[in-house]
Amino acid sequence: MGKGAYIKITVSLVITLCYVFLFGSTGRIESIGESVKKDVSVPESDKTSDNKKETGDENASDTDGANVPETAGYNEEPLIITFPEYTDIKIFSPVIPFELNGAVTVPAGYSEAAESAVSTSSATETEKDYTETTTTAATTTEAAATTALTTTEHPPTETSPPETTEETTTEPITEETTPEETETYTEETTTPPETTVPPAVYAGELTVRYTGSGGSVTGDAAEILAQVVMGEIGGGFNEEAIKAQAVAAYTYIKYYNDNGNVPYVAVKTPNDTVKSCVNEVLGQAVYYNGTLIQAVYGASTAGYTSSAKNVWGIDYPYLQSQRCELDSLYDPNYGVKTTFTSEEIRNKVRDATGIELGGDPGTWFAIKDYVDNVYVGSFSIGGQTEYIDSDGDAVQITGRVMREKIMDFGLRSASFEVSYSSDTEKFTFTTYGYGHGVGLSQHGANNLANYWGYDYKEILEFYYPGTVIM
Repeated sequence: MGKGAYIKITVSLVITLCYVFLFGSTGRIESIGESVKKDVSVPESDKTSDNKKETGDENASDTDGANVPETAGYNEEPLIITFPEYTDIKIFSPVIPFELNGAVTVPAGYSEAAESAVSTSSATETEKDYTETTTTAATTTEAAATTALTTTEHPPTETSPPETTEETTTEPITEETTPEETETYTEETTTPPETTVPPAVYAGELTVRYTGSGGSVTGDAAEILAQVVMGEIGGGFNEEAIKAQAVAAYTYIKYYNDNGNVPYVAVKTPNDTVKSCVNEVLGQAVYYNGTLIQAVYGASTAGYTSSAKNVWGIDYPYLQSQRCELDSLYDPNYGVKTTFTSEEIRNKVRDATGIELGGDPGTWFAIKDYVDNVYVGSFSIGGQTEYIDSDGDAVQITGRVMREKIMDFGLRSASFEVSYSSDTEKFTFTTYGYGHGVGLSQHGANNLANYWGYDYKEILEFYYPGTVIM
């Protein structure tokens, strides 16, 4: 044999001896393999796979994981692999639960270490940020509330309805010169701040007759006008409404003075608010086509103003019926009830018309129609729609005649409803508005200023359409 062959044999023997030395005989090698099989075996009760248990599939595979079938010839019990018993591990959560009242709570069982962890520097910084945010929010909320209290608009103080001085004659123009007088509004809940009255612009002189005095008075326009405005509406209305009344009253008086007449006016001593408002608009008047208008006014309308034509028979283009939708919402003279006994009614009708009423009082009155939407037009008394007056003239019975001539201004308005109760033997008149209803409504002007934000010029243009203020 050659030398190379001997080297190969020698290397093979060395390798074999090393293997035998390390692992022993081949039978030992098989034992090692079998032992491994024994070590990974599991009890018989665990041989069914979880998948089969859950699904009920009898054909589910048993070859994955530890489900290895037993091998015949093994006499030793299989080795069972066990795991340590499970114990709860308490993990401290950084989220701190809050009670409903905002108090911080730590659940029972937490260790002192866990409790102390709440007060770490990061938690302290979080609480600091939360405190600062809460403080800022509270401050902002308080400031907003304070602002709301100082800027919220409040409805005007409810006051008693104005008294009125009614028309005293039957002539149309004379009636226009004596619109309803309204009482001064003096109810005040707080002491008003001092008012600086601006100096008045000289507007010449005015001549008037004070209601009840009979004689005429001529004086400085600013002084007389302030007295008239105070006598009409007082100083408790919105200042824009007071200014509108001042311009209307000035126009009204000037109109008659320029035509050689002296109107009757109601007057009272003015306060500083009225003086200030009068001085701001002194000299301004209402014009239609460059001419002073007949600027009549009254306490309240009835949802619509009256037209001059239906009240006095004279048609003015700027004294037409106007809808006033705020009346039904805010006018204190809207829906006022007044009662009279059947005997009182019988006497008033007889004295004014000569009509003798008898039978069922529930049949005495009937409304035939309306004018200007809401004012009673033709009216029947005892089945009659007219009567003969003391001068021998036939008088058509209307809502205005009923109010002024028969009831002697005992009804506030010619816009009314009437009902009779046999139980009480009384008539109930429900009136809407106060006065003749033509032109500017004093309560309406106040409502336009308060609820729609109208200034005095817009108020005047509303009640005298087609006019300008100069």
